Amino acid sequence: MPHHDAIPQQLLASPSFQLERLRRRTRDEVEAALAEHDTTMREFWVLTCLVEEATASQAALGELLAIDASDMVRLLDGLEQRNYVKRTRDKKDRRRQQVAATKRGRNAQKKFAALIQQAEQRALDESSEKQLKHLRGLAKAIIATEEITVTEQDG
Repeated sequence: MPHHDAIPQQLLASPSFQLERLRRRTRDEVEAALAEHDTTMREFWVLTCLVEEATASQAALGELLAIDASDMVRLLDGLEQRNYVKRTRDKKDRRRQQVAATKRGRNAQKKFAALIQQAEQRALDESSEKQLKHLRGLAKAIIATEEITVTEQDG
């Protein structure tokens, strides 16, 4: 990776460049930590949604996490093979699959959350607590704005 001084100032001033570098740095660290436990960041996202919500449809999970329907099926297949989730037919609409975390999945999610927190800390080790607080606030504001925009477009 090139030294920071070699990166053109115009790129260093670009939010899209900055966010991409941050995304790549944290993703690489998190994925490496999770790979040691035969899981991925996207699988963790799915487990976290299911732990927080108890059950969800495959389609709702895909929409919430911006994951393509066929990719979601593959993610759930892998999670189901490890007994982290279970799928059942929706009693009201037999075409829909309801997904729920198993006890093993809830325990795994808790373990993975701790691993991710450590990995993110390593990736952002040069950042102060105040800087991280500002980063989290900015991220929440951007996501909230995105959700409002999507809602307005749907309405």
